[in-house]
Order: sequence, then C-alpha cells, then structure tokens
Amino acid sequence: MRMLRILFLQSIACLLAFGATFGFCMENDFSPDLYEAGEQLEELEIYFETGLYERASVMLNGLRAKYPNEPRFEYLQAIVDYEMQNYDAAEKVFVGFIEKYPQVPEPYYLLGEINLKANNPTGAKQYFQKYCELVPEDYDARSKLNALSNKSLNAAVIIKDGKRDLELVEKVGFYGGCIHSYEEDSIKVVNGKFHRWSSMGIDFAYPLDLRGKQVVFKIKGRQGGERLKLAVRDKFAPDYNPQLILAPEEESLSSQWRKIRVLFGHDYSGVDLSQIVHMGLEFGTATVQNPVNATLFIKDIVIEDVGD
Repeated sequence: MRMLRILFLQSIACLLAFGATFGFCMENDFSPDLYEAGEQLEELEIYFETGLYERASVMLNGLRAKYPNEPRFEYLQAIVDYEMQNYDAAEKVFVGFIEKYPQVPEPYYLLGEINLKANNPTGAKQYFQKYCELVPEDYDARSKLNALSNKSLNAAVIIKDGKRDLELVEKVGFYGGCIHSYEEDSIKVVNGKFHRWSSMGIDFAYPLDLRGKQVVFKIKGRQGGERLKLAVRDKFAPDYNPQLILAPEEESLSSQWRKIRVLFGHDYSGVDLSQIVHMGLEFGTATVQNPVNATLFIKDIVIEDVGD
C-alpha cells in the first residue's frame, strides 16, 4: 500500500507541475489549457491523500469531459478504479498506457499487483520483471519478483530483533561510483571509477532506534583486503550527507563469507540514534581507500542487540 500511495501522489504531482517529466509526465501530451484547472487539481490531490476516491472519481469524470486530450486524467481514474477494486477497468487502461508509453514504469507495477490479486503469477511475474528493469532499485517490487521466481532476496532482507520485517525497507539504492548487480544470493557492488565515493544505501520505511544495537552483515570481497564503513542519517538531517560513520570490528574483508559487525553505543554528537531513517555501506576510494573496481558481495543484514 505504501508503494501505491507514492504512485498516486506522483501522478497528481505531475499534473500540478504542469509538464514535469517525472513518472507519467509526458510533455508532448500536456494540455496548455490545464492551467485553468489549478484549483481542481489541488482539491483532487487532497482527495487522493485522504482516500476519498469516490469524490476523486466524480471530479475526474468532469475533468476528462473538459480536457478529452489530457491522457493523465484517464490514468488517474484507473488508479482510482484500482483502489476501489474495479480491477478490470483499471487493467484495461494500464495495458493501453504501456502500449503507448512503454518506458513509463508505474503501470507495470500496478498490473503486477492486479495479476497477483487475480491469482495469475505468470502475468504478475511478467509485469514485475519489466518494472524492475525500469526501476532496478525498488526493493518492494524486486522482493515480489523473486518470490514469484522462487528465489530469495537474502541480500536485502533486514532481520531486526530476530524477525524478518519486509515492511522495514523502503528502498535499496546505489550511489556515487557504485556499480551493482543482483547475484543469486547476494548483492554485488563495485567501486566504479566515475566518483571517488561509492555507497549502497538502505532507506527505512519508518525511523529505527539503533541505540545499543549492532548491524551484522554476511560479506566477502572478490580478492580480500577490501574495506567498508557504515554511515547513518536520522530523520532530522538537513541534507543527504551521513551524520555518523563507523568502522566494523574487522579492518578488512576476506575473500570468503564472514560475518562483520558494526556496534552502536547510545550517544553520538550530531545524530539521534533513536530516529535513524537511512543506513549506507560506504566502500569508495575517498571514504575507505578501496581501489577502483574493488568488489564486495553482501547478504543477510541483521539488526540486533549487542551481544546476541
């Protein structure tokens, strides 16, 4: 549901931005007359945010009649149909959209969900596969694709206090010079040459309390001797820069799988450990002096009490 909410609001944001190019925002399809609908669009956004989909549907019917050449209203109506469980109507529109706009990712995700609800795993797998090709960093969709393929996504599973929490991870992202791929049982990350820093980052769906906790990874390097550090950021951070960077107990990695641990105390200046929303594995040249093309493999990330 969290992913669907994001898609709803992105679609509305496209219209309010008057021709922005994010999500289903096609500048060639933008109607200049849409400026006159500004107040209605703001009201429509409120309906989406508060789940008043019947009211949104009534307003969209009027907007579609007034702006018959604006395809995004039909798309928003399909999202409303999906939320109101009118899956056949929603599916027909989404299929038409991907035929016309094959590089727009969101309809593939929603078609995957519709096929899951219809107990059609083959169709769901097809749509999630295409969505993951367009949005490879989406943890939620990749988890579903791997489940449909009878594969585990151990690499990005977070186990917190002994329990697997699939709702804990909002996104797994790759930044700076990081080149990544999903192996059979792990995530492979490479320190690319285009930036002096490389990072694999995990955004949490809600703030975590890491006071007195430890983060444990199963990890190995391609050659051995590779290094990494763990960076975190709390929800009050003014920008995306890490507020705290800690080194693991081991100075360098082995070429064989090992568990490494990063321990958190209770108090650090400049970061609120009770409100952590992002955790990053830093392995770039500037941060830990890894050479270009240094390669790490990561799986089974565990958050637990120190001493467990």
